[in-house]
Amino acid sequence: MRNLKFKFLLPVAAFMLAIAAAFASQDDGKEEMALVQGYIYQNGVCVPHGKCDLSSTATCTDNTGRIVFGKNGPTSCSLPLFMNWQP
Repeated sequence: MRNLKFKFLLPVAAFMLAIAAAFASQDDGKEEMALVQGYIYQNGVCVPHGKCDLSSTATCTDNTGRIVFGKNGPTSCSLPLFMNWQP
């Protein structure tokens, strides 16, 4: 009788452990949104202007509709940034 319980409980315990491990290893789907310094062109110079994240596909614009870029060099700011502009 004891051997029968062991043969039944061991696979059940292994199955329960597998289910628990499957739920524990799932990603919650939330990505880290790193904010990047945004710049606008003003009189031919890159001027810091709020921050944008890199998680969307729409171009980052401020509340007045100006496109906000990221800096891709010491003097050039033409790197495209994406939505969720923050002042």
